[in-house]
Formats: sequence, structure tokens, C-alpha cells
Amino acid sequence: MTAELAGLRSGSAQAAASRSRMYALLAATFAFPDEELHTAVRDGSLAGTIAMVAGALPYRLDVGASSGLSTAVEGYVDFESEYIRLFDVGAAGPPCPLYGGVYLGDRMKVMEEATRFYNYFHLKLSPEVRELPDHITTELEFLHYLTFREAEAHETGTDPSSLLRAERDFLARHLCRWVPRLRDRLGKQNAAPFFTALVDLAFAFFEADQAYAASNSP
Repeated sequence: MTAELAGLRSGSAQAAASRSRMYALLAATFAFPDEELHTAVRDGSLAGTIAMVAGALPYRLDVGASSGLSTAVEGYVDFESEYIRLFDVGAAGPPCPLYGGVYLGDRMKVMEEATRFYNYFHLKLSPEVRELPDHITTELEFLHYLTFREAEAHETGTDPSSLLRAERDFLARHLCRWVPRLRDRLGKQNAAPFFTALVDLAFAFFEADQAYAASNSP
């Protein structure tokens, strides 16, 4: 879901749309980095966009302490190499994999459960996308979709309860469970400040958004 929600009149719809934008922004930022992302980090535009999106959320998300979001490794090749070192390769796998099932025990079971969530909303992974059901970008895109649909529901007067429950439960069962463990591992890797700040931001956002979805779902 890449369309933009604009001209929303309902405050509830605007709140859901702001959450959807944050999920989409994080999904793009956690993906394998290209030169455009590196430039956006170095010139501060990514940090500015994150602050703007966070400022529209229906709850407080402090991004002021995440100064590392505008601190990129000097050259793109080194920036890319740091991502690969942390998240992508290693003799026994990367030290900080971005796959939730690695942290939660039975990885096949975790992927099957995530897939059931996706299938319930008639979503299937594109064969052109190489990431698996438990990769952070896949999970973020799913929550982007749910919150996008929630915004549409609020705006059209449709009951958003099932969407809010799915957001609440998916966060509680997946991202809120395994991202803290990713964060712990990353803290032992002397990682570039940008990647530490990104995971810290994601951790804070998931916790806050899960609490928000729980307080607004029946």
C-alpha cells in the first residue's frame, strides 16, 4: 500500500494516517540501504522527516535523543558495509538479524503465524520480494497496510475494530517481543550510531503504538 492519505477530515483518521506514515518510513529505512538513503541521513533530511511524522502521532514519541539518525558513516560503501556486517551476513549468520523468528524460538512457527495474519487480510508476499514473512520490513509493511485501512475506515464511518485488534495483537506477538532482543544484541556490536538510533526509535514506536492500539480496541 503506497498511496497517500490526504484531505482527511476525521481526527481519528488523521491519527491512523500518521501512524501509517511512520510504519512506511521505518520499512523504507530498514530495507537494504541505497545511496539515496545514505544522502538523506548525511544531510539531515531523514531525521527531519522522522521528526515531522513523529510530531503528528496521537501520542508523544521522543525522537530528540536520537541524534544518531543524522549521523551516517562517511561514505556510502562503508554505510552499506556496516548494514551488511550487522544485519545481513556472518559465518554463523549476522550478529543482529532482522528476522523475528531468529529471536522467538521456533522460526517456522513464527513465520507461519505471521503469514496467517497476512492471509486473514487477503495479503500474500510478492514472489518478486525476497524477504520472508518474519523480516522486519515485511512486518512493518503489514502494519502500514493495517493502519492505512484503519484511516480509511474512520474516514468513511466503517467500524475499525478488527483492524485495531490486529494491530494490537500483531505488535504484541511479533515486533514488541523480538525487537528488544535485537536492540540488546546491537548494543554489543559497537554499531554505527545511525543504526543504533534507528533500532532505538523503532523500539520506542512499537511500544507506544501497541499501547495506543490496545487502548482504542474493544
